[in-house]
Amino acid sequence: MRQTLVDISNLHKAYSAPHENSALWFRQQRSHINAIDGLDLAIYKGETLCVVGESGCGKSTLARLVMGIEQPDAGSIGYEGRAISHLSSKARQAYRQRMQIVFQDPYTALNPRLTVMHVLVEPVMYHHPQLDRSIAIEQALAQLAAVGIDPSLAQRFPHQLSGGQRQRVNIARALMVQPEFVVADEPLSALDVSIQAQILNLLAQLQQQKQLTYLIFSHNLAAVEHMADRVAVMYEGKICEIASREQIFNDPQHPYTQALMAASPQIHTPPNNNHKLVGDVPNRIPSRLGCSLQDRCPRAFEACRHQSPQLQEVVADHQVACHEINQGWR
Repeated sequence: MRQTLVDISNLHKAYSAPHENSALWFRQQRSHINAIDGLDLAIYKGETLCVVGESGCGKSTLARLVMGIEQPDAGSIGYEGRAISHLSSKARQAYRQRMQIVFQDPYTALNPRLTVMHVLVEPVMYHHPQLDRSIAIEQALAQLAAVGIDPSLAQRFPHQLSGGQRQRVNIARALMVQPEFVVADEPLSALDVSIQAQILNLLAQLQQQKQLTYLIFSHNLAAVEHMADRVAVMYEGKICEIASREQIFNDPQHPYTQALMAASPQIHTPPNNNHKLVGDVPNRIPSRLGCSLQDRCPRAFEACRHQSPQLQEVVADHQVACHEINQGWR
């Protein structure tokens, strides 16, 4: 039986949106964008769960909420059964060592004034101030070797490293405090294709060695297909489909998932225009009733205009939020 490590329930996060006329910004009631809109998600211990979706769908916001960098407006995030979404900074301290994040941009994630050694030693000394610094330095050198970085580069600054080397340093820093859960927000987007493959293999190798649980956010479907155990498809702040990697890539059910797969370049398969979405990404101000995909979906019908679909299981461990699928009209 799978053990739930992180449980996200009915999560909400909204941001204020500027008025079209900036002169009226302080005079009129502010509108809001629902970046995360009632999201539910469970992450099982030891798995790699990949969240995919278009830019702007809320992936990075969800990553920040899970890590406690931002606080949700409503809903809860549980870690091994305990709610952690509204803990104070002091109470969350015990979880910061168990949960680490690898940020999207490997350059801006590193302090340009600190050497690689300083970057790696700092989190260890923060969580274990009583530890002798020489021991932390030894651990840093070992961690550099573990992620494929020559320890002789430990005294270099971030600008003296390549993009792939910087991302490896970011991964090493996340692992310095021996976490059990790692969130990676688009960890490959700033890297060349050849370097992406190396980082993917590194993440898979580290997961096996250290029994890590991954939550990875990406729009790179080829990378997701390579390393995911399960895939959650996100649109407009909600999960519209979640299933195993095989089910998502071999038999996508939701119209948006089908459109994502059809838009992904395939060497041996001609483009499939049958699942192409129509129109543009809708304006999310103000929030509307019904399915958030209603204006782009070629199969939308009356129920899609008035009621938001909920995730329902269509087959074992395969959930879809679509009126057409859930009502058996497919």
